[in-house]
Amino acid sequence: MAHNLIIVNGEDVWRDLFPECTVYIVRLQTSKWLLEDGLLSVFDDGKKMRVDSVLWRIAPTRTFPHHRDALELVRYAGVPCVNPPSVLLRELHRLSMLNDLKNCGLPVIPFTGVIGETLMAQLSPKIPSVIKIGTHHAGYGKMRLSNTEQWEDMSDLVVAANNYFTLEPFIEYRRDMRMMAIGDQMWAMARQGSRWKANTGVVDAQITVAPDILYDYTRRLMQYLSADILALDILETHDGDYYVLESNAVPGLAGFPYATIEAIVEQMRTKINQNSVTL
Repeated sequence: MAHNLIIVNGEDVWRDLFPECTVYIVRLQTSKWLLEDGLLSVFDDGKKMRVDSVLWRIAPTRTFPHHRDALELVRYAGVPCVNPPSVLLRELHRLSMLNDLKNCGLPVIPFTGVIGETLMAQLSPKIPSVIKIGTHHAGYGKMRLSNTEQWEDMSDLVVAANNYFTLEPFIEYRRDMRMMAIGDQMWAMARQGSRWKANTGVVDAQITVAPDILYDYTRRLMQYLSADILALDILETHDGDYYVLESNAVPGLAGFPYATIEAIVEQMRTKINQNSVTL
């Protein structure tokens, strides 16, 4: 029986990289999942597909209602998955991610956390600051507050958001570094954004050699989470300090060498082979 590899929201490039598998690309937004008698299936585009392994390629830029549910079924079924569902699930809540960074001793930006939208009106304005509403990636749900009027306007807007939010001091940065780790391989990319959001609107990105401490940060979190793939977004200040903005278990690969795709294929294939040995 052919092995079914389910690629969730993956790019077409993956389809031809696993000739030993029957590869299906499904969309989380339209798919339905069924766990029955210990076996996991997914329905999409009019087809029912047995799930033997999963390559999860949808990042929680904005989570879908059954994002967590599908991952929990994959986790319960115990099928090989890159990254493991336990790693992917933590990114569905930004505070969980920040706790992991803190527990690893990584330098995070100090923040004020707020649950209850009316509390913002009771805080003294902190200017300049960055507000981050809920759990979003890719620059969504974030705004720099540069004056008192913006602060007051945002105090009204957070009521409509109906979500927790954090307030951070705005960091004047020299550059943004993305550290990419896949298995035991690592790459570093220096990025320059067109706006204050360092990792959006990138106008220049170059593969580079990072300071040793950034490789250490990445390796430390990778081991803590038992991750297969991990990216860290790190701000470097003009004074040479570093702040870890976030980690990403489904990082985009744009600008990185093709070797990153090959490394992900190797991670997925290793998990499939290990699982077949234990059956």
